[in-house]
Amino acid sequence: MSDIVPRKTLVKEGGKAIGGIGGGIVLLALSNVAGIPALIIGGIIALLGLGVSGSRDDRKAGLIITAAGILTALGGIPILGGIAGTLMSVAGIGLLAMGGISLFKFIRGYLKRI
Repeated sequence: MSDIVPRKTLVKEGGKAIGGIGGGIVLLALSNVAGIPALIIGGIIALLGLGVSGSRDDRKAGLIITAAGILTALGGIPILGGIAGTLMSVAGIGLLAMGGISLFKFIRGYLKRI
């Protein structure tokens, strides 16, 4: 008989899935922003990330958001735009993959509870 997956584990995997898939979609979308809008959007995202990182529990997420904002802003600079866009695309695909794996683990664990 299969072991029942604890609720805490299911919540953790579900959160990783939502964060990974959502973050990947956002990074892929932001990798296509260029010019002055990229500088403005990137600056706002970086400031929001710094605000989030003030909390001890959310420090890692805040630093990731800040890094995404900085990369977005760098994408607005013509010389660095290609490199920043490529890094954001690769990171977005990685986050989508991680979120998909977490979603699979969540569904598998949920089905064991039924």
